Amino acid sequence: MNHLSDTAADTLRFATAGSVDDGKSTLVGRLLHDSKSVLADQLEAVAHASASRGQATPDLALLTDGLRAEREQGITIDVAYRYFAT
Repeated sequence: MNHLSDTAADTLRFATAGSVDDGKSTLVGRLLHDSKSVLADQLEAVAHASASRGQATPDLALLTDGLRAEREQGITIDVAYRYFAT
């Protein structure tokens, strides 16, 4: 019989799938924000980047965008791994 450790049993792997502009990165960004897994400087950088693009509120999808091209084009290009705890 295979026994999982307590840590492994408490781990939830979350994946998203969908078409372009379906809101996958926005959903993950919102989960990170609402679980308080975003550092103040990260949120400040997102707010600054959003404001420079003419957005009134922070675009939480930017929390998953690590590449400059992603931020410039407003799309997620590469796979992103983010860790958070609840």
